[in-house]
Amino acid sequence: MARKRVNLQWITNSSTRRATYKKRCKVLMKKTSELVTLCGAKACVVVYGEGETQPEVWPSVSEAKRVVKKFKDMPEVGKFKKMQSQDDFLHGRISKLHDQVCKLDRENREIETRDLLYESMDGRRPGLEHTTIEELTSLSQMVETKMAKVKERLQQLAVGQGSLPNQPALFSSQSQASYAYPEVQTLAGLVELQPLQQGRPTDLVPNGGELDAVIYGAFVGSSSGCISRSSYGCDKTQL
Repeated sequence: MARKRVNLQWITNSSTRRATYKKRCKVLMKKTSELVTLCGAKACVVVYGEGETQPEVWPSVSEAKRVVKKFKDMPEVGKFKKMQSQDDFLHGRISKLHDQVCKLDRENREIETRDLLYESMDGRRPGLEHTTIEELTSLSQMVETKMAKVKERLQQLAVGQGSLPNQPALFSSQSQASYAYPEVQTLAGLVELQPLQQGRPTDLVPNGGELDAVIYGAFVGSSSGCISRSSYGCDKTQL
């Protein structure tokens, strides 16, 4: 059974607080002893309990004094290199949590932008109506990023196809089609998007969305040497 997560706050009940102090103090000294044994480190523990005049000391008062004296004799640079006060620890913790929140916020915005793109493609957001400036800006940035990746990939394919003597004509026709019809590049950029969520239809049928022109204007290569519009009843264009 998993251990219950401890709520880190001051214990109001005095008897419970004293019992917790004694229990945790023993655990702290045990862990310090294990650290010294396993790693050969020099360590001591000095704990002042609430209302107590004498502290809890491990391993002994004389050994603790020796370790503390050695620490005080260190140069200032080495002494304070990894020292942390409670305020420093809390500030560092808050900074890490803030970075995590910012990361999650960026991921959420990216998911919302991708959903907006899907809604536009299948006609659920005709004319991109009820869309804010921030959403349009994010959508534009996403499309531009995907287009840049497509252009980079096309350049890589051009270099790779140039080294294969048996396929220059095929790649030449595909390259001309891509640059002659910008819609091909746009569609390729959209294809590189992450797959649609499970349950979405894989064949998007345009019904009035703002980005339906991407589907209508997309061209695919055929084995007959022609470039035809993607099975929506449009005319074929002979190369």
